[in-house]
Amino acid sequence: MDIAVVERIAVPFAGEGSGTGPLTWTQQSMWQQMVLADNSLSLVAVRDLAPGADTAEFVDEYGFYLSRYQAMRTLLRFAPDGTPQQVVHSGGTAEIEVYDAGGADPARVAAELKQRFIFARFDYEHEWPMRMALVRHLGALTHAVLAIAHHAADGDAALAMFEDLRDRDPATGLPGRPPGLPPLAQARLQAGAAGRRQHAASLRYWEQQLRLIPPTMFPRSAQTPPPPRDRYWYAEFTSPAMAPALRATAARLGVPTGPVLYAAFAAALAQVTGVHPVAAVITVNHRFRPGFANAAGHMIQHGLCTLDPAGMPFDELVQHARRRLLAAQKYGYYVQAEVDALVERVGRERGVTLDLHCLYNDRRGPDEPGPDPDGTRAAASTTTWHRVDDLHHRLIFHANASAEVLAAQVQVDTAYLGRAAVAALLGRMEALVCGAATGVEPVRQ
Repeated sequence: MDIAVVERIAVPFAGEGSGTGPLTWTQQSMWQQMVLADNSLSLVAVRDLAPGADTAEFVDEYGFYLSRYQAMRTLLRFAPDGTPQQVVHSGGTAEIEVYDAGGADPARVAAELKQRFIFARFDYEHEWPMRMALVRHLGALTHAVLAIAHHAADGDAALAMFEDLRDRDPATGLPGRPPGLPPLAQARLQAGAAGRRQHAASLRYWEQQLRLIPPTMFPRSAQTPPPPRDRYWYAEFTSPAMAPALRATAARLGVPTGPVLYAAFAAALAQVTGVHPVAAVITVNHRFRPGFANAAGHMIQHGLCTLDPAGMPFDELVQHARRRLLAAQKYGYYVQAEVDALVERVGRERGVTLDLHCLYNDRRGPDEPGPDPDGTRAAASTTTWHRVDDLHHRLIFHANASAEVLAAQVQVDTAYLGRAAVAALLGRMEALVCGAATGVEPVRQ
């Protein structure tokens, strides 16, 4: 679709705090992923606008985000070796881009902008890490599109920012809570004595686990990779039965649903690949740390979670999964470059190349009540396949927020694990969870 900017609206801003410093540990990890992907891995949202929406309210909204949150008025500066530093500015000017739909469907124009922003690469040294665009049709604003480069925010940060905007005091225009610890302050804490102790403890944990894990979770990878067009896929998986079954099993065992789902993933993956213990990198949300809860910034890093399901009843495996997840979360906070060096060194000493490209990402958030299990356990699960252009992991399992169903997305490089194996993985996970809810554990093949 041929669309272009028809107007640029200046948005001046000014806020508290400025300075220069290193990226935080969590930002370092996300920056590494962005470099591998060669794009900003942006968070992008489209909003349908009510009739009568005016540009002034979006100038106010955009200015609020940039003024209040240091992360949104930060540019990057690069050393000769490519190492980034963050430079927080006390003020400046941003621009809202306005697109006119003309004779096109404005919803399609907004969708096209969303796709552009998802795959865009920000100009990190000169462009604020938040973009706002508006779609206009027949003289009226119809959609707003907002994008944030992923090193500047994660999903929880974006939600906290929107809640602060929504909950402003009508008289003062100020939110009722402080903005949380900004990235420069986080980086200073990480450089202090407590941060050094945390990093040292994380290194000890990682080294212990790296000496125990199998070199790869994918020993049966194809000798000749499929052609690029057929190599990279993702499956959208929806299971109405698993959501109530997860809650029922968790309640019976006195644990959250997270360990139940991870135990099912590990047991099913071990069955499909024949490899155990299972070693997966998991996403760790560090908002449980003091001052991080409502902060704007990227707070997610990877932990290494190992679990051996061999010969273990599922109920017992769930309890082990809970302990292993807690350990991976506790020690998933570190200097990325030093952990990378540790992975390379331990692999060299073991005489193997350690493959940590199996990613497990439970992004469901806190457990929520859902529908009664009656009528859902009998509903069939569905799997829909889509091609993608590339992946920077061999296997990625995403569990998405939904109280009604277990909604998951599995991305796979079929040079390492075929689509039939992914289907088996999902089917076995469902059988394990639903069997555990009824007290009947499936026989593992």
